[in-house]
Amino acid sequence: MIRSRHILHAALLSAAFVTGCTETGTFERMALLEGAGRDGPSLLASAKLARGAITVKGPDGYCIDKTTLRSTASGGFAAIASCHIMSSGQDGPIVEPGLMTITVSPAPAAAPSPAELADALETQLLQSRELSGLAVGQMATGGETAFAGSDPMHWRGAFIMGPHLIGVTLYAPKNSPLLGAQGPAFMNTVSSAIRASASTGGSTSAEQSQSSSDTLATRLGRLFARRDL
Repeated sequence: MIRSRHILHAALLSAAFVTGCTETGTFERMALLEGAGRDGPSLLASAKLARGAITVKGPDGYCIDKTTLRSTASGGFAAIASCHIMSSGQDGPIVEPGLMTITVSPAPAAAPSPAELADALETQLLQSRELSGLAVGQMATGGETAFAGSDPMHWRGAFIMGPHLIGVTLYAPKNSPLLGAQGPAFMNTVSSAIRASASTGGSTSAEQSQSSSDTLATRLGRLFARRDL
């Protein structure tokens, strides 16, 4: 069991080589929440990943920082945060500070469950929620490195859409309502928007495009960008 857990953890850390994404790093995440005076084309209302097959859009008041975008033929990465904070108050309403990352990669036969994600990250699953768009879990640790003042607790989830596995992670400051019930609602809004705007041309189901014999390590290894933990 211990050996299996180490294998899963290693698969998570090496996911960048599968998805083609590079790590965001603590510095970039800090910039997302501390305001860097971005404006104009640096802040996006939406962005396309995986050759346009996946469209990512934040809820009202949240933008995508163009500098975080990574896109490949079969995947990509984007980060969403407050437009108001990232523009130093020049754009968007005041909303709850938070950082959500979206990672797209080739789909396995099934998405990892919240319990499997917690086990792979060697942390405790505090609670899980079944939402209309996906299942998410609240992780006890790991969020403290996302940005200055971020809480160790954070939310994670994953879902399959056509040939793509989409992983979503939400970080928030300590005592933020996003750490509670607002967090899953936020993630559901983003994941539902992804589903609604998905490109369907030429897509096949994940079950058709992947072998059902995919191991858990393989599934997790396709999910998160390096250090998106």
